[in-house]
Amino acid sequence: SGTSATTFAPSTQLSRAMMVQILYNLEDRPAAAESAAFTDVAADAWYADAVNWAAGEGIVSGYGNGRFGPDDLITREQMANMLYYYAQYKGYDVSAGGELSSFTDGASTSGWAAEAVQWAVGSGLLSGKGGGVLDPQGTATRAEAASIFMRFAWTVME
Repeated sequence: SGTSATTFAPSTQLSRAMMVQILYNLEDRPAAAESAAFTDVAADAWYADAVNWAAGEGIVSGYGNGRFGPDDLITREQMANMLYYYAQYKGYDVSAGGELSSFTDGASTSGWAAEAVQWAVGSGLLSGKGGGVLDPQGTATRAEAASIFMRFAWTVME
């Protein structure tokens, strides 16, 4: 799905709301659970049902303090974390582990995301950006997300 009926906008940075909406769309937009009570997710926001569904299924938990940060640009480690919990939700194998020390910045992966990033690297979803850099706190474009989802379909969903 694009940003309009005729535009994909591959160079546009992906937001946390966009990422959750992609996962929600993959599930055919199921009935959302109760409101996750994130203070920054308005009930009438285009992504509200997606956020509530993902929170209800344990795929996302927000930042704490009642915040989800829907308009924040998603980082590569946040994307890996959401995909990891989505894969668990679907019952897919999440046992693959990658070696983060093979990247010059692998140690900069946040502790809460380390297991998910190791899985994403081990599954071939995330790879370096050149020069041995993983860039776990870097943001992702819509094109990068599309590539990651394509690899997810080929490797994790099979």
